[in-house]
Amino acid sequence: MIKKMIYILAIAALTLCGCKTDGAEINPSAESGALCEVYFVDNAGQTIKSEIDGLEADTQEQQVYEAFIKMKDTVKNEERRPAVPENVDINTLSIDSGVLEVDFSGEYNGMSPGDKLIFRTAVVYTFTSLDFVDYVKMTVDGNSLKMTNGQALGKIGRDDVVLDGNISAEPTNYEILTLYFKDSEENKLDTEIREVEVNPNQPIELYIIEQLISGPESKNMKNVIPTDTKIREISTADGICYVDLSAEFLVKQLESETDAKAAVYSIVNSLAEIETVNKVQFLIDGEKIDNYRGVMDLSKPVEPNFDITFE
Repeated sequence: MIKKMIYILAIAALTLCGCKTDGAEINPSAESGALCEVYFVDNAGQTIKSEIDGLEADTQEQQVYEAFIKMKDTVKNEERRPAVPENVDINTLSIDSGVLEVDFSGEYNGMSPGDKLIFRTAVVYTFTSLDFVDYVKMTVDGNSLKMTNGQALGKIGRDDVVLDGNISAEPTNYEILTLYFKDSEENKLDTEIREVEVNPNQPIELYIIEQLISGPESKNMKNVIPTDTKIREISTADGICYVDLSAEFLVKQLESETDAKAAVYSIVNSLAEIETVNKVQFLIDGEKIDNYRGVMDLSKPVEPNFDITFE
C-alpha cells in the first residue's frame, strides 16, 4: 500500500465556493486492479489526509461501496480517525455520465456542522478518485442537502471544494459574547456577558447558538431553547444569518407562548450583536417553516427587537 499525505483545509466547502487542490497522483503499480484515495482525518481535526488503496470489486457500484467501507474502516489511532461515522450508511447509489448520485442514511443529520463538512469533503475526494466519477450528488434519506441559505446542493466536483493548507482545530482565541436570555422574574430579555474560548476558523455565530442552548449562568434567567436542539448548519450572507436547527427546537414542550417568543428573540438579538448580522432566517432540518409554535412568523428573516417585552 502506498501512503501519500495531503494536507487540506476543509472550510466553507461544499456549501459555497470552489477552489482546487493538487490532488494525489495514483501509482498504478501500487496494486493490481482499481485504486482509490481513501480520505480520513487526523485526531486533532486539523487536516484531512489520504491513503491510496486497492479495490477488489469489479463493478463501478461495488467499487463505490467498497471505497466507502474503507473510509469507515480507517484505522483509529493516535494520529487519525475516520471521516465517516460508523453509523452512516449508503442507502442507494447510481452512476450516470460521470455523476455519482448517492443517498446516505439519516444518521448523517446527527453530525455536527464541522463533521458534516469534513464528511462531505472526504466523500467527494474519495469518490472522485475513482476514474469513472467526476461529480458527486448527495442526498440524505431521499432529501437534497441544502446550504444554509436554503438552496439545494447539487452535484459537486473537486473544483467545488475549498482545499488549502493547514488549519488548527484547537481554540486559540477568546471572544466576549453578549447573550440574551429570558428574565425569570420579568417578562423581558436580559443580557449575560460571557467570555468564550473559540477557534478562529469557526464562525462566531456557531459559538453564540451553542452558548444559548447551554443556558444562562445567572439564576435570575431561564433557558427557553430546548437543550437537545442541535445546530445543523449556520452561516451569514448579505446581513442575514441562516440558522438551521434540528426538529427538537420545534417539538419540545415550552411553558408558555411567551417562552416561544423569547426563544426566537434570544437567538435573533444575540446574533444581531455581531456587526455583520442584521436579520436571522430560521430553518428546521434544512427547510423554512411558516411559524414557530403558532406564535411567530418565521417564513421570512426576523429582525432583532432589543426592547421587546412579553405579556
